[in-house]
Amino acid sequence: MTDDGGTRVAVVQTVPEFGQVAENRAETVDAIRAQADADLVVLPELATSGYVFESRSAVVDVAERNDGPTADAWTSVAAETETWIVGGFPEVDGERLYNSALVVSPDGVEGVYRKIHLWHDEKRWFEPGDDVPVFETPFGRLGVQICNDLWFPELTGTQARAGVDIVAVPTNWVPEPPERPASWTMGIHQAIANANANRVFVACADRAGTERGVRFEGQSVVVDQDGLPVAGPLPDRGSHSVAVDCDLHLAREKSLTDRDHVLEDRRPAVYDRD
Repeated sequence: MTDDGGTRVAVVQTVPEFGQVAENRAETVDAIRAQADADLVVLPELATSGYVFESRSAVVDVAERNDGPTADAWTSVAAETETWIVGGFPEVDGERLYNSALVVSPDGVEGVYRKIHLWHDEKRWFEPGDDVPVFETPFGRLGVQICNDLWFPELTGTQARAGVDIVAVPTNWVPEPPERPASWTMGIHQAIANANANRVFVACADRAGTERGVRFEGQSVVVDQDGLPVAGPLPDRGSHSVAVDCDLHLAREKSLTDRDHVLEDRRPAVYDRD
């Protein structure tokens, strides 16, 4: 934590090479070391493997257990830098495959988050997760989402009600027509809306580059509890990182005025019409 009690949050944007797990893993370790003064480093979705799979067997070839080599590498660099890490990898658990994120502290693997809302071809390879863990850290309560999860605002609301201060989002954003305001990818607008509606910080680490004809958007960003970008968006091309000091305690204040509260004013009985 910073001298004034703030939390230094870094988002790392990489350009992984498809299928080159050892090389991609090494790139993430170097990037974490470069942000050694951060309390929390967020890495992209499927940062070790690449994204554009063409068969289930291709996922199996690069998938790991959540106590495998990537967990070992990130645990080692977390202990070296005294940093918490959230990063994406393809997880194998028995016969099942998940689009997952490891949560690693200087003490080791704290847990894993499995993407709940799969996107497009992901549904051909991966099982959806069904757990919304909250991780207690020295700097506050940490939640995780992965990419398409941001498009389902109920999830951020669930995390806010569980006391989460910051949501780490490993992501692989792809272009969505039409062109968005400020030329920002739609994921940034989703992060802003969810952060503002629930008064939580959101840290999105995207990948960049083109893989098998699919272009990724970059534009990694950290958004504060008011929904304002406070670091980034990073460029839409190339490997980059950025860090910013955040007062996560501000996420504990949910009152907008003395009559307006972002959680207490919810009316789920009205919303649920099924």
